[in-house]
Amino acid sequence: MGKPQYLQIIFRVLFIILTTILLFYSYTKGYVINTIGFTFLIIFQLFLFLNYLKKVLADIEKSIDCLLFDDFTNSISKKKRRNPLHNKTALLLEKHRKLNLQKTSEQLIFTNIIESLSIGLLILRKNDNKEIEVFQINKSFVDFLKIPKFHNWGLLKTKIGSLKEYVTEWKKMRHTVSLSINGEKESFFLKTSITKTNEFEYLVVSLETIQQLIDKKEKEAWYKLMNVMSHEIINTITPISSLAENLDSLLTDEEIEVDTIDELSQGLKIIKRRSYHLTSFVDTYRKLAELPLPDKKVVNLTTIIKNTIVLFEQEFKQKNIFIDFNENDSFLINADKQQIEQVIINLISNSLYAIENIEIPTITITISSEKNRTHATITDNGIGIPEEIKENIFIPYFTTRKNGSGIGLTLSKSIIEAHNGTIHYSSTVGKTQFTLTFLS
Repeated sequence: MGKPQYLQIIFRVLFIILTTILLFYSYTKGYVINTIGFTFLIIFQLFLFLNYLKKVLADIEKSIDCLLFDDFTNSISKKKRRNPLHNKTALLLEKHRKLNLQKTSEQLIFTNIIESLSIGLLILRKNDNKEIEVFQINKSFVDFLKIPKFHNWGLLKTKIGSLKEYVTEWKKMRHTVSLSINGEKESFFLKTSITKTNEFEYLVVSLETIQQLIDKKEKEAWYKLMNVMSHEIINTITPISSLAENLDSLLTDEEIEVDTIDELSQGLKIIKRRSYHLTSFVDTYRKLAELPLPDKKVVNLTTIIKNTIVLFEQEFKQKNIFIDFNENDSFLINADKQQIEQVIINLISNSLYAIENIEIPTITITISSEKNRTHATITDNGIGIPEEIKENIFIPYFTTRKNGSGIGLTLSKSIIEAHNGTIHYSSTVGKTQFTLTFLS
């Protein structure tokens, strides 16, 4: 409070004390009329004092109520703000008004970001009483499921069908789900995560169509491919360009000495070698890009693998590699014999590289069938695939081998997919396994 307010309060309190003394004096002397008069005077003074305090604190109380209920319409006049207490209250109100405005703006930006996402997003929150409410839900989510945009969890959970089973578990998961959308089955990739605050627990649910997932992986693959290709081409062209400038300067000399001729010869050999490397690189790309459609016929997969093993027989003997393959059973598939042989060659070549320094190198090949599928599995006990490169092994030109082309696994994957099959792998130190699956 300011000095005028303090003086007024002191003056009013002193006046009440003085009136009380006079009242007591009149009462002890037996002045009945004076006693009654002073009694009414004290009551009146107390009323005025309380009314004054109420006026002083009214704006402060109103401002506090505004803060409690997030109502920032109240304002304190400049005249009243001369009072330090009123001024501080006004400053506090203004501060919270700005914070509320910032919070509202951030919430709007957050909502716009969520709405602009191409993946479906649902955010639920649960309080300590286990009551669930919809915190956020975007347009993509309701479009995927073809449902109204309910913000009431009680209504929404009746519309999301079998997805409710995964959501109500309220745990972190990554799962492929099949949902019935207007009577038709559609597959989605479901991902959930949980975040906790002091008051609430949030469940973030994201939905992606399988096609979205495929498109994203394809873009990542193309990006990595372009990086590898540009890196390879630049690494080849840069030394050629530098050598060409150097040789040009040597040829402009009026007198060419023997040492200069040797240097020219050496430079031309390097250019030839790098040019051959670039030609080889382009040739492997052409093989990958111009992979012919498979000429499918009914072939015996056991025979194909047996004949492929024969190609490596000499190398197996030299390196004391043990081959475990049961060639007694026959498994017929509809495939291009030459292309499948190429895949088996690529996988065995990779296994040979992996088991180079293994004490008892072993390659195990098994074939099995179930219903309308035939599986061929090639397993080695080599060094395994390092964790940091597992995502890149099917990327064209990605290789950890000194003389590798980097298209073996890419080509194998393309061939198997052209046969409407799949290729999967798992790898740990001491066991790497590639499985080819063909539809019978």
